Amino acid sequence: MLPIFLISNKPFVGKNLLALGLSLNLKERGYKVSYMKLIGKIPYKRDDKIVDEEACFIHEMLESSDPVEYLSPFVLTYQTQYKLFKGENLKVDETIFEIINKQKDKDILIIVGGDTLFEGYSLKIDSLRMIKRLNAKTLVVQIWEGETSVDDILGIKDLIENSFLGAIFNKVPPEQYLYVKETVVPYLNTQGIEVFGVFKKDKFLESITVRKLLEVVNGGIVCCEDKLDEFVENFLVGAMDPGQAFSYFLRVPNKAVITGLHRTDIQILAMETSTKCLILTGGLHADETVVNMARSKKVPIIVTPLDTFTTVDRIQNIMGKVILKEKDKALKSKEIIAKEFALDEFLKKIEL
Repeated sequence: MLPIFLISNKPFVGKNLLALGLSLNLKERGYKVSYMKLIGKIPYKRDDKIVDEEACFIHEMLESSDPVEYLSPFVLTYQTQYKLFKGENLKVDETIFEIINKQKDKDILIIVGGDTLFEGYSLKIDSLRMIKRLNAKTLVVQIWEGETSVDDILGIKDLIENSFLGAIFNKVPPEQYLYVKETVVPYLNTQGIEVFGVFKKDKFLESITVRKLLEVVNGGIVCCEDKLDEFVENFLVGAMDPGQAFSYFLRVPNKAVITGLHRTDIQILAMETSTKCLILTGGLHADETVVNMARSKKVPIIVTPLDTFTTVDRIQNIMGKVILKEKDKALKSKEIIAKEFALDEFLKKIEL
């Protein structure tokens, strides 16, 4: 069994999504693949055990016959933090190694490290330490943020030395894709670094469901509850003149429109375009005419007592950071890896 680590120097780079896409492609090729999320942060009760919700979803997508705790051996909660800070030895590293040793029948174990290289250090499960102890091969996942992204990859390569396999650039803005592909990647190649994939920022993978928006804004649903699992890729604030609003709304597809409860003119215009939901701020009751139109057009309306600024702030903070638990996104990740990841070169490098 070969352990492969996916690591990064910052959070929200898409490691779990890429791990799932890679696992599904390897499985399709006939390899026995397992997955492990080293540090869970989304507690979820499954069969009387607390596991990570994202890992639980991946367990289902991989149709794994292993116990779900193999994929989520440790979940960071308030209780575990309290025990740690009180000096209790949680023996998390021992638990993880026991689970890894039970998976000798697998060809590959894909392990997703913490949000940074040092997350989990107090528990002896930080990525650097685990890579060394397992003698694991390692892929660095990096979002494109200019030359600092190159520095991160070069620095990590020096830190992990012979364990370094190569890098992946994820969430690259479309307008910078060719620059990264044609200029940055060749430069890294001259530094002895193989880049196995350059993935554009994908609006769908960054999207959020109407159901999640409802939760984020602490709102109520007025109509079209059957559309709560629709994906929202963009959001706009409807605070302008109606004459300007319509052309503005036409340019942005698959959006949520956030506007004040009293702006019925904006609400009606928004529903004439590609709008996934309306979020009405500053109250809990929507205009009856707007509600009737929303029902006929199948556009859910969320009402929230929050003001528009607070609502926008909450949504901005969650976009692109939601957990992986939708099958459509999982299948999309599989498709992206199949098209854009150099899987043959990767398998050759790990000698499988």
